[in-house]
Amino acid sequence: MFEINMTINERLRDIRDLKDAISSLENDKLELEKTYPVQSRRIRKKKARLLVAIRGIKVKRQRMTDLINQLSDENQRKILTLQYIEEVKDKHLVEVSGLKDYREVSSIRQKAIKNLEKLQKQLEQPQA
Repeated sequence: MFEINMTINERLRDIRDLKDAISSLENDKLELEKTYPVQSRRIRKKKARLLVAIRGIKVKRQRMTDLINQLSDENQRKILTLQYIEEVKDKHLVEVSGLKDYREVSSIRQKAIKNLEKLQKQLEQPQA
């Protein structure tokens, strides 16, 4: 489901950073379409590879979103979604989340990451 040997923290940062990759690949695709309106076989193949890469990244982000949404605590879901899916910067998390201070945000995030790790392990175990 996810990359081998990556911690949940690393996966969350990876997902956050991949949002920019999607934009970049979509821009590359648009540039190809503008530059080569009549597309040769080579250009169609390149465009297809870009589409596959975009889809792969979106699927990866969606899987993490789905995992986050399985957390039972609403504040944990909110903090992880804001920070890693919507890319809200640390300095704005308190304001956007409606929590009282950054210490509270940090505590909730730490608990959420631990709970995500537990949830991930449960999902990886074979069903009896």
